[in-house]
Amino acid sequence: MLINMRNAISTVTSKWQVTIPEDVRKEIPLKIGQRIAWQVEDDKLVGRRVRSISELSGCLRAAGVRERGKELRGALGAAAVARHDRISRQKP
Repeated sequence: MLINMRNAISTVTSKWQVTIPEDVRKEIPLKIGQRIAWQVEDDKLVGRRVRSISELSGCLRAAGVRERGKELRGALGAAAVARHDRISRQKP
């Protein structure tokens, strides 16, 4: 957890962009091109790292994986699952 959050300050540019401070980048494993989901909670702006499907692999137990997979597909939506499957089949 960040010890000194008061020093983790960014400025909004004229293009509405912000730089993630170095202390935050060290604390949270972000990669270039990774997506961040933004949410407003009361008077706070919260950014959360969006995890890829590959990062989530293995989080389902072996028993009942098929049923949980159906639930996951329902939660993600058929389009997102189809896109992931299409991308994962592409050759590097």
